[in-house]
Amino acid sequence: MQSIRNFILHHVRLRGSSQPIFLIQGGNMLKGGLSQLICTSTSTSHDQIMDRVIKLVKKFDKIDSHKVTETADFKKDLSLDSLDRVELVMAFEEEFSIEIPEEKADKLTCCADVARYIVSTTESKATES
Repeated sequence: MQSIRNFILHHVRLRGSSQPIFLIQGGNMLKGGLSQLICTSTSTSHDQIMDRVIKLVKKFDKIDSHKVTETADFKKDLSLDSLDRVELVMAFEEEFSIEIPEEKADKLTCCADVARYIVSTTESKATES
């Protein structure tokens, strides 16, 4: 079963939708987002995740999208207060179907940090499966 999953993830490129999907694993139906499936796919690169993170940050109402870069500090460069950063973390969690613990969220200071965290989280989930 695992080799079939890996084959499909390796050869199928899913993009653009975050609609819920249902997977069958060990006889149990699991609900997940396509974004989660995208993140765990071996064909998804760090650059693709970085692009998605940057696009999401640029959409945030309180940010001047022209200032958003991989290394722009959320607090210093983009002038986000603690509540704004919490809202941004919630947006990352929703977009990538992950949970970011508060102690980890406090250490995510720029888009590059977020992308690295998402890649490491999804890689560890993939090896657990």
